[in-house]
Amino acid sequence: MNALNLLIVDDDLLQARLVKSNLDRPGRIRAEVVGSGQEALERLARDPLDAVLTDLTMPGMDGIELVRRIRDSDPALPVFLMTANATIERAVEGIRAGATEFLPKPVNVTALLTLVERAVADRPLREEVTALQERRAAATAGNMIFGKHPKLDGVRQFILQVARAPDARVLITGESGTGKSLLARAIHDLSDVPGRFIEVNCAALPPQLLESELFGHEKGAFTDAKALKRGLIEAADRGTLLLDEIGTMPLDLQAKLLLFLESREIRRVGGVHPIAVRTRVIAATNEELRERVRQRAFRQDLLYRLDVASVEMPPLRAMPSVIPELAERFVRSLAAELLRPLPELTENSFVALTDYAWPGNARELRNAVERALIFHAGGPLEVCPPAYQDGLGPQAPGFTLEYGLTLEEVERRYLEATLASTDGRELAEVAAELGISRKTLWEKRRRYGL
Repeated sequence: MNALNLLIVDDDLLQARLVKSNLDRPGRIRAEVVGSGQEALERLARDPLDAVLTDLTMPGMDGIELVRRIRDSDPALPVFLMTANATIERAVEGIRAGATEFLPKPVNVTALLTLVERAVADRPLREEVTALQERRAAATAGNMIFGKHPKLDGVRQFILQVARAPDARVLITGESGTGKSLLARAIHDLSDVPGRFIEVNCAALPPQLLESELFGHEKGAFTDAKALKRGLIEAADRGTLLLDEIGTMPLDLQAKLLLFLESREIRRVGGVHPIAVRTRVIAATNEELRERVRQRAFRQDLLYRLDVASVEMPPLRAMPSVIPELAERFVRSLAAELLRPLPELTENSFVALTDYAWPGNARELRNAVERALIFHAGGPLEVCPPAYQDGLGPQAPGFTLEYGLTLEEVERRYLEATLASTDGRELAEVAAELGISRKTLWEKRRRYGL
């Protein structure tokens, strides 16, 4: 672990240097001193710090105002207020301003070290809570599920209805890349629950590890269980657990999940006592679970428990009008992410995209946009689907032929399908595409009555 950088702010520099000398620990704490709130803000603007220890009473900017100014730019930075003569009112004011702790002078160095290290360790959790609060403040179903289409309007309405029932289980179906995890996150953010959103990909973990990850284990439960571990179901208490690719979960673990859904209690691996947990479970899959039930690969009773409220995320090919909208949104977000200037967009920037079926859906579209931005050399941006990038042009509509046809019938049907997809092209172009002369094409049309 790297040494923690601590800033001490006090107009009494002699007192501040005394605190610094007591706090400095090689390899553990590295403290520095400034004499005013303004100096502290200037120091924070130069390089990141792990924590700030500030006096309450200072000329100009006092400690409480410094806390407020720090919170404007960094809501999660640990900031400790210290004073020799604090009143309860001032202590409450300091905590409301965002101070992590209120400490009396003279400072107990041992206690302060413990508080600083604990606050620094807890910072990722505070950042997650702050980010969740910000998302919820701006959250609407409209800005989480993007695109103007009746199918997406139905999805947004579903989110609003389900979010009002924070204990309701949800089953999200849809092809890979359609945004199932984004939908689950939207339900969580709009549900106004205090717990965390945790996502688990059931296909990404081996069965023996998946049980321990979900349910946790007691110390000594198996050879490598050297300490107690809380599972992800516990970690999502009063929050949301997304079980992605639920269809791949082993049958024996399905039984344990079913027991949790029925009782709202879990037992850790190697544990004896039940633990009450209130977690909303959202399951997502790109498989047909009823077919998995028929194959005896998925429990029917578990499907009944999960399928309280279900919704299907539509594929992109079912909403071609959404593709240019979504592509433009990806251009703007990826340009910022890749630190590239926003390229010029014209009516031709996305014209080729609707000719492609997008089997990978929004994920594949995002990759195409990112590829176009990376290799963009100037001028108007043109985003092409993978088929164009491979030099194959737009995907042609296909047709099927059954076995047992004569070669003559095969030729007739192929000509018929080709002529039906000419899109107003000249016969000379169609003949060239078929590798025959215009006269030969004319003769074959007459022969087959086309």
